[in-house]
Parts: sequence; C-alpha cells; structure tokens
Amino acid sequence: MKIIILQKIKSNNVLAFFLSVFFLVVLVENCYAQPTGAGQNTIRVTGTVTSAIDGAILPGVSIVVEGTTTGTVTDMDGTYSIEVPENATLVFSYLGFALQKIAVGGRNSINVLMVESAEALDELVVTALGIRREEKSLGYSVGKIASEELSKVVHENILTSMAGKVTGVTINSTGGTGSTVSMVIRGATSMSTDNQPLFVIDGVPMTSSVNNVGGFGSGNLVDYGNSISDIDPESIESISILKGPSAAALYGTRAGNGVVLITTKKANQRGGMKVEVVSNTVFDIPSKYLDVQNRFGFGARSYTDKTFANGVIPPYNVSEVAGAGPELNKGYWQVQPFAPLDANGAAIPTELIAYPDNYKNFINRSAITSTNSISISSVTDLVNYRLGISNMTNKGLVPNSDLNRNNLTLSATSEMRKGFTVSTDINYTQNWADNRPATQERGANPLQWAAWTPPNVDIRQL
Repeated sequence: MKIIILQKIKSNNVLAFFLSVFFLVVLVENCYAQPTGAGQNTIRVTGTVTSAIDGAILPGVSIVVEGTTTGTVTDMDGTYSIEVPENATLVFSYLGFALQKIAVGGRNSINVLMVESAEALDELVVTALGIRREEKSLGYSVGKIASEELSKVVHENILTSMAGKVTGVTINSTGGTGSTVSMVIRGATSMSTDNQPLFVIDGVPMTSSVNNVGGFGSGNLVDYGNSISDIDPESIESISILKGPSAAALYGTRAGNGVVLITTKKANQRGGMKVEVVSNTVFDIPSKYLDVQNRFGFGARSYTDKTFANGVIPPYNVSEVAGAGPELNKGYWQVQPFAPLDANGAAIPTELIAYPDNYKNFINRSAITSTNSISISSVTDLVNYRLGISNMTNKGLVPNSDLNRNNLTLSATSEMRKGFTVSTDINYTQNWADNRPATQERGANPLQWAAWTPPNVDIRQL
C-alpha cells in the first residue's frame, strides 16, 4: 500500500513539474509579446479604383484594413489614400461588385479593378409598361435602386443620390447648385449627342435635356438644370435601369442610351389613414481648394529697392490689374484698392501683403441641404390615394447660390364600377434659386473671379 501511495506522489510531482514549466513558458511569452500592430512600420498607400466592365472610375468605394476599423472611401475621382501597416490587407467593397482583398506587401501604390458581382437575384423587376418579370428571364442587364437607398442621404438632385449605387452608371454634375446632372449608362456611345438615357416616370417618357437660357455676356448660357432634377426623392418607390440594346427595343430609338424607369409611391396599405413625416439634413464640405499663386501682386512690372529706394511704388494702373507685379511681403508700399484716406482725401499707401486664404474665404465652408416632407395615404373600397408635399432648401458652397424647391404629388385610383377604374398621377414642382450657374467663364462664373482676384486684395472686402 505504501508503494502505491509513493508512486502516486511521484506521478503527481512529475505532473506538477510539467504544469509549472508550461505556465512559465506562457508567462515569458506574454511578457515579451507585443500587441498586434505595435512596432510595425506604417506606409501610405494610394491608388485608383475603377470598374473592370468599362474602366469607369468608382467614387464611394469602401476600403478597410482587414481586422480593424481603420478605413476610407474613394473620392469623386475614384482615388484614395490611407496609412496602413506594411503587411496589412486591404478590403475593397462596393455595391454590385465582388469583395476584393489585396495584401499591401509594402507597396505604396495599389490600383484596383472591381469585378461585377456574379450573384444571381431572383427578384421581380419592372420593365416596359409596368410589366413585372423575374430578372433572370430578361435578355439584358437591369440595375435596381430601392427608395430606402435614396432616402438615406437626400441630395438636391435625384440623380446625385443615385451615384455609386448601380454598376456601369456614370453620373456627373456640370456646375454648382441646381445645375444639370448628366447620367451615362455603360459609357458614351455618340460624340454628337448628350448620351442621356430615356427617363420613364410611371409609364410616361420624359426628356432630361439641359435647360439653358441666354444670360450675362454673348454666348454665355445660364444653366437652369434638367427637368429630371425636379422629382421629389421621397415620392419614389423604386428605380430600374435597363441596360443594353435589347432594353432599347421596348421604347424605340429614344432609348438607344438605356432606360431609367421610375415608379412613384402609391397607397397600398389598408387600415385607415396613414401619415408619414420625413425630415433630414445633409452637410457638404469642399474636398479640395484651387491652388493659386500668392507671391506677386497685380501689375505688369516688377519693382526693386533700387528703383524706389523709399519702398513706395506708384499707384497701380487699372489696365495692369491682371498682370504680375511686385513681390508681396517684402516691405513694399503702394496705394491699393480700399486704401484709407488722409485729411485731404488723398489715398494713403499701405504695405503690400498677401492674403493666401482668399479662395477659402470666398467659398462657404459647408453647404446645407434640408428636406422636409409629409404624406397622407389611405386605401378604401372606393378610392386609394396618396398625397405628398415636400420642401427642399439648399445653401450652396458658392455664396448667394441658394436653391429652394416645393413638390406636390398626388396619386389616386378609384373603381367607378366593376371592371372600370380611373387613376390619376399629378406632379407639381415650383423652384427658385439665386444666381444660377453659368455654363461658360465669360464673366459670369464667380469661382473664376475668386481665383483671379489679386492676392494682395482681401476678398472679404469685396
């Protein structure tokens, strides 16, 4: 019996010894182990993300360092910049495209081609004349946008809200607040036309041509935007984008550049009157400012201390305002615009100094778009209706370029008798704006004049 007990004790000692060694090794490793990412060299990775379908740039692509919350998105030019560890893995994701994981491997430049997702969707889509068919049964590609996607971030133009949500669709703005927004499906097909698709709202075709009116100066047109931008985003139920020549056969030659089918909201729920109130606010900030020179003031001649020993330069000539004159911040003095006057009414020379933030001081630091809407809908045995009213106010980045828009939409259906139904859709839009954007630079472009303002003139005094 004693021998057995002794053997057990020895066995227990051996087990305790190995356990002690194991925990000691673990403790030593924990003492010398470094947290993940600590001590790693970081590098800045830049690149461009484009579509493998047509080479179009992709703004808004999400880029995240795998296993972390560090990330960024591509800008309007499809470019990105992010600081990551040398051995990190970047995850690229974009709606309608396959997820991509790319190892950095110490590279500073990584350009990515996004491949369209091959996942099949068996949802029903709207085709011509409101016919609903299963997408896989169609002989052409269809892109879909639900109302929830449009209302997440509401812009002053419905086309701007669609940017980055459908593959193969390029959306560009031609100017500032209220200007025309162009939409091209699968690249331009003509050099003589605007390549715009055909828009069909509840079965009614609608053109989206540029609405230009002669303005300031000869040949300088004012951009009043396109009619499709007047649509209230809150009244849209869904958008289907028909791509390819087969889709054009549904609407004829007008649909040669594709078709955008817009279905508005209807009353579809029983149970009494339904009231819906929606309010949202969107802030826009400039992503980049124009680089301008701030070294020389206006004038056509350079001046030195040898020419004017007292440092006072003769008054500027109006005809020389656009030139490059004396160097600024060198102690020179000159009678300048908005110069103070002495007791006799004569202008007093002031020091020639630069105002490097003129361009930033001219542009509003943020643009605000506020949208408020209310809708009333009801479904009864006699009539189904939906009435919506919305107001949108937009304060643009350019001063005094505010845009206001009121929308009223009415959709009603009544069964007069069995087999005889009457329906109506009414869309009314009223908008007004200050200083619509110009399509050329002939004296009506405020950003042009802001860039041309001499750097020795404080633009805040203009």
